[in-house]
Amino acid sequence: MRKVKEVLLAEDLIDYDYKEEDRFKLNHTAHYGFIRSLCSRSLTSSVKELLEKRRGFENFVQVGIGGSALGASASLSFLKGGFFNLLEGKKYFALDNLDPERLALIFSFDLDKTLFHVVSKSGTTTETLVQFFVIMDRVGVKRENFIITTSKGSFLDRLGEKLGIERFYIPDEVVGRFSVFTPVGLLALGFFGFDIDAFVEGGKNGVRAYRNGWSFPNRLVEFTIGNYIAGKEMLVIFPYKDRLFGIGEWIRQLWAESLGKEGKGQTPVLALGVKDQHSQLQLYQDGKKDKAFLFIDMPSCCNFEVKNDYGAALFDRIDTATLMDIEKRSTKEALRSSGIPVCEIFIKKADEFTLGNFLISFMIATAKAGEVLGVNPFDQPGVELSKRFTREALKNA
Repeated sequence: MRKVKEVLLAEDLIDYDYKEEDRFKLNHTAHYGFIRSLCSRSLTSSVKELLEKRRGFENFVQVGIGGSALGASASLSFLKGGFFNLLEGKKYFALDNLDPERLALIFSFDLDKTLFHVVSKSGTTTETLVQFFVIMDRVGVKRENFIITTSKGSFLDRLGEKLGIERFYIPDEVVGRFSVFTPVGLLALGFFGFDIDAFVEGGKNGVRAYRNGWSFPNRLVEFTIGNYIAGKEMLVIFPYKDRLFGIGEWIRQLWAESLGKEGKGQTPVLALGVKDQHSQLQLYQDGKKDKAFLFIDMPSCCNFEVKNDYGAALFDRIDTATLMDIEKRSTKEALRSSGIPVCEIFIKKADEFTLGNFLISFMIATAKAGEVLGVNPFDQPGVELSKRFTREALKNA
């Protein structure tokens, strides 16, 4: 069948290396809430309009946990690099853990120049609300310093209305971990000057490509869930660039919360190449053979050559990017030689359009994996139970 332009474009952005199988006979239909959220024509304009009014801010703090922060953090790390906060320019921080040391760090900033994006789909997330209240105690109720993203009619929405804080909404049919194409992710990207229209268009292209036969999401399900059924109950996510580590964290939550229910689910484990070749590879190579490996890589954004190896007689004229690639290929070969299943996704470009395409494609693959396993990928009953116990404990504290 002749490939349509959307498929050809997707193939130009993302490559994947694993055996083609079709044991699950997956179709290419995809009608999920997170896809429909791409169709809001006015959303990016509204985000840009609001951020234009906040141009003087120097810091952006995402006050949220889990899916309320991981998508934004991963996207910025992918586009700006894993260490961009150490460089000159605007700073980003996520209050996605309740440790008071994080708040102490935030309070060392110039708070008048810090924009707080408070995110909670339910509007009642305990950790988010507590940190929001503590921040307002310090900053004061300064409407221009806050933006709220939540569900319409939630407690947080009503509070924002009472305080005069501008608000965005997450569609009812979009759960938090699938919300990166809503204001949850768009505000952070827009604050740092990225093209959020291109990001959304990349997501749309990923959907069109899939519906026209692009095989990446289905082949990913064939590899991951096929190996899970064969006894590989752990999926080691192995990004091979620092700027991809946030993507790995985002995938870990997406895979765990979407598929881990009803006694089923493949446990995602996060490693970083080449660092974890020296901390985990011994176990992976010679330990229990209950793991499949998903390598994720992209071109190096910079490179350095060894001009003099001082007699080592091994590294003369080698460069860091080539060495990293050699080590990745050697690790994959070593694992495969031990009968361990390995696949690789290679993201060819570090731009907004490519990122949007990749994220939507992985979300489609996750939804399809849930269908194969016979679980609802969009609920989280185990998390809700923990929240209920926490609320009961707070009443008795």
